[in-house]
Amino acid sequence: MTAPAAPTAAAAPAVPAPVPVVVCGLTGRMSGVVRQGVLAAPDLALSARLTLRAPDHRPDRGPDRGPDRDPDPGPDPAVPVVHRLADLPDPDPVVVDFTAEEATADLLDQARTVRCALVIGTSGLGDRHRRLLAEVGRRRPVVVAANYSLALLAVTRFVADLAAHADDSWDAGVSDLHFAGKRDRPSSTARHLAAAWHTARGPGAPAPDVTSFRLGDALSEHRLVAAGTGEHIEVLHRMADRRAFLPGVLRAIRYAAAAGPGVRTLADVVRDPAPAPR
Repeated sequence: MTAPAAPTAAAAPAVPAPVPVVVCGLTGRMSGVVRQGVLAAPDLALSARLTLRAPDHRPDRGPDRGPDRDPDPGPDPAVPVVHRLADLPDPDPVVVDFTAEEATADLLDQARTVRCALVIGTSGLGDRHRRLLAEVGRRRPVVVAANYSLALLAVTRFVADLAAHADDSWDAGVSDLHFAGKRDRPSSTARHLAAAWHTARGPGAPAPDVTSFRLGDALSEHRLVAAGTGEHIEVLHRMADRRAFLPGVLRAIRYAAAAGPGVRTLADVVRDPAPAPR
């Protein structure tokens, strides 16, 4: 009589490899926040730091960097620093960029021929950048947002809902306050809130006035004031620490890693958390 076979242990489920992430910039405050967030996430791996400046360039920590409690300490000894997108060590990474307008334009130009996904948060992007984003988005997954605060999504929805339901007596204005060295004005977030109001009001409605202040060491404050007959509403969103952006950035990284080609916003990321794999 044959003895019954001993039961075999079930195979352990395969653990997905961490998503390789490349952080642009070596000395920017936001690049330091993203770097720390990626290092702390078990499903992400810091693959490289990318700087499009020449290798002998001396980093500038001038006033435009702005205040922060956790400045980027610089390159990690174990993480390579590369100066071209084509030199990245891992294939098909997610590249996160919160640098400056010209560097972002250069990055998008290189991304036309290098497989990667992109998460873009650079402020002050203009028509040239939007054309590059549209071109790259035909081949690559791209997430771009004026502001990666998940709370600001709720603020934006409220602004659009108010604009859509308010009567013709209502109008609105937006103000933005940032640290003295911030170059772009109005900020991308201020323009984003003004556009949310203007779009919801419909064709022919006046666009909100936008006012900018660059004072002291204020990190980020945006206020929309709306008023109609006999009442007014103020909506204030204030950022006191760049780490508040991190949940939205990490969510965008995970989304971009699985998404197919196309340009998405943070609202798309939240609305569709499980895109089709690339």
